Amino acid sequence: MPGMLGSLDVTKVHWKNCPTALKGQFQGQEKCATISLEAVSDQNLWFWHDGNVPRCWNRCYGNHEQIDHRFTLDGKDSNKLYYLVDCIYPSLSRFLGPENDPKTHLDGSFKVDQEAACKDVEHGYGVLKLKFWH
Repeated sequence: MPGMLGSLDVTKVHWKNCPTALKGQFQGQEKCATISLEAVSDQNLWFWHDGNVPRCWNRCYGNHEQIDHRFTLDGKDSNKLYYLVDCIYPSLSRFLGPENDPKTHLDGSFKVDQEAACKDVEHGYGVLKLKFWH
């Protein structure tokens, strides 16, 4: 999709080798130690991530003016690059979330394209989980 920096998402991963002293801090509803991974991925399975989530958030909606450029998206001209996100993320200028109720055929087809592009990061997490956590 034009102007897209990547898909941003978060996933929980079972932490099999969590030290006993830390298990209580990382145990939630799952009754086992888990960690949350937040990353940006593109269609080529390139990942950009940071173990420190606040720093990753600063990168996600920080200063992108150096790389911004003009593009057309959904018939509208823009010059502000964006991340595709799902409904768990807040409404920020750099986050393009799903259209809940598309009113026109163009909005509906854009929603389908957007959902397909958002699958990039979910696919990437699946590959990582198979490679490192199974």
